[in-house]
Amino acid sequence: MISIENIRYKQPAPETSIELSSLLFFDIETTGLRPDRGAKIVEVAILGRNSEQFYWKKDACKTDHTFPFTKISEHLQRGVVVGHNLGFDFWFVAYEADRVGTAGPNLRFIDTLHLARRILKRKDGFQLGSLLKRFDIRCEGELHTASTDAHATRALFWKLVELGGITTVGEAGMKQLNWSNF
Repeated sequence: MISIENIRYKQPAPETSIELSSLLFFDIETTGLRPDRGAKIVEVAILGRNSEQFYWKKDACKTDHTFPFTKISEHLQRGVVVGHNLGFDFWFVAYEADRVGTAGPNLRFIDTLHLARRILKRKDGFQLGSLLKRFDIRCEGELHTASTDAHATRALFWKLVELGGITTVGEAGMKQLNWSNF
């Protein structure tokens, strides 16, 4: 028997229904704001529609910072990546790809920051925490952890989809990632 997960499109066309698209909710946490100045990724969460797909956290007890780039890359290619302010996250991923001597993975993505700006047409209050408060979305755990932020982004995404009457990934603002921009 074929599961619903196996019939969803990993690389959907813009006109593909959101319901038929494989969505991956993604977040990272870092030690700073700039990878080119020594900041590192210390936590990664990738969630599916209903469950966690991948989680990694740097072990503070180990001095070796072995970032699992290949595993993360493989997971991110299994669907459309959805995150909040993905430019920041992708900058760090691109930096790690360059460090290991490879190109970033071929990805399609939807940024909830851009989606919120388009739907809400406001000029302020687009941080993840502000948007959660606006929609009374409550999360288990502290914000600014990869897992909690990925869960929060998933809830925010579905709220924006509902509010905007969005039915396709194109309407949600899906784009193809160009790694040369990072």
